[in-house]
Amino acid sequence: MSESTISSAVTEAVPAPPPPAMPLFFNRVVGVNPGVHGTKKLNRDSGYAFSRAAQSVPIGLGEFDVISQHYPIVFATGPVPTPLALLGLGEGSNLFVEPGGQWRADSYVPAYVRAFPFVFIEEPGTGTVYVGMEADAECVTDDVGAPMFEDGKPTPALTESINFAVAFRDNLNAANAFGKALDAAGLLQEEEATVSFSAGGGTRIRGFKILKADRIDQISDETFIDWRRRGWIGPLYAHLHSSSRWGRLIELAAAGRSA
Repeated sequence: MSESTISSAVTEAVPAPPPPAMPLFFNRVVGVNPGVHGTKKLNRDSGYAFSRAAQSVPIGLGEFDVISQHYPIVFATGPVPTPLALLGLGEGSNLFVEPGGQWRADSYVPAYVRAFPFVFIEEPGTGTVYVGMEADAECVTDDVGAPMFEDGKPTPALTESINFAVAFRDNLNAANAFGKALDAAGLLQEEEATVSFSAGGGTRIRGFKILKADRIDQISDETFIDWRRRGWIGPLYAHLHSSSRWGRLIELAAAGRSA
């Protein structure tokens, strides 16, 4: 979707009906409408408290390298093996959001988190894509932040945020295609992880897939060359490298239990 298309969609205030199932972080999605939101402001300093219960978030293909330096990368089970950054060991637990809502200063903030409160909704049966926004997002305010509209037109702050969300959406689609190809080639295997803490207790994580390194040699030279052409070799090895980040999750979880 081009920038001009996005701007037109916002200016014309086409309503965005919510999808049957809300994406992660979203509860009440509305169309971005200058008639309704003309005086609203976008406060990017409000923090990330909305993601406090996210054990994982989807990642884009272009993020694999940086994500692998901070979080384990796993793949979702189900029909679409979406690549995910694992943020916590317990369900409903994000180890990287501080009590005040800030993200840990030494850690990369995934693009999915930074794209909030905007989301793109495809109308079933038509393929029409709408610009949506979480109506009750803390970062959308009446008095603090950058204006979203001026004279009924999107401001640079709003346009930049929407363009970022567009870029991530395209990147996520590319990541999903990558995950599907790995799964179709038989490289992914469903796993579970059991973590025991030295101070006692433990947790078990289920419902994810990982790439089995010993299966990479099973793919043909032709497939490997095609994947290289698509830019998939780097993400493939970044996923394998990310396994070393499990230790950090365990350290953070153990520190939280001690506190």
